[in-house]
Amino acid sequence: MVKKAVLFVIIIVIAYIVVSITTGSPIERVKFRSNVTDYLHKTYTMNWKIDSVDYDLKNDKFIANVISGLGISFLVEEDYYGQMMDDYASSVWRDELKEAVTQKTKQVTGSDAEVIINVSHMGEDALTYYHDKVPGYSMVSQKLSSEASIYIKGNFSATHYLQEMLEIKQWIVEKKYDASLTFKSEKEKIYFAIPAEDLKKIKSVEDLNPYRLQID
Repeated sequence: MVKKAVLFVIIIVIAYIVVSITTGSPIERVKFRSNVTDYLHKTYTMNWKIDSVDYDLKNDKFIANVISGLGISFLVEEDYYGQMMDDYASSVWRDELKEAVTQKTKQVTGSDAEVIINVSHMGEDALTYYHDKVPGYSMVSQKLSSEASIYIKGNFSATHYLQEMLEIKQWIVEKKYDASLTFKSEKEKIYFAIPAEDLKKIKSVEDLNPYRLQID
């Protein structure tokens, strides 16, 4: 009986070690979830729920996937100093840009487009500072444009694609949605990449040509 008990304990210990290595310590997971809950209560007044807690094996840390009452998904994790941070503001901006750019591209081209937005900025100054009251992206675009990008893969006209891209580019400037801008056609080998700092320099279709990239 004693040998069986010892063997059972050894198996449990081995299993715990394996689980901890592959999916993180169960004890640390519970602790992290509790810390996230406390952090969200202190930081936000909006409704939210923790959808899941995942383990980042490469960086050996947990990341919480949270959904706000308005359906915005965002992440909460610890920084290098063990302090909680989240990307709620970035998620709000990504949703804002994706919806607006998608609608504008459809209006210009007459068909749906694949739009990918990246506003990858996590940190106390740009995220938790706003709490629930996140300003529109146009209010912060100057500060974040170097870290933001807009990718549009659309069904652009084979003959008038430059005019369509210019119209979308001008609209982005007018809306103050400053970010690096990439255009790619679904059917033709058309690919343009424009840095955020050059958006306002482009005034005509001819001005777009230096930003054309070759697709093999």
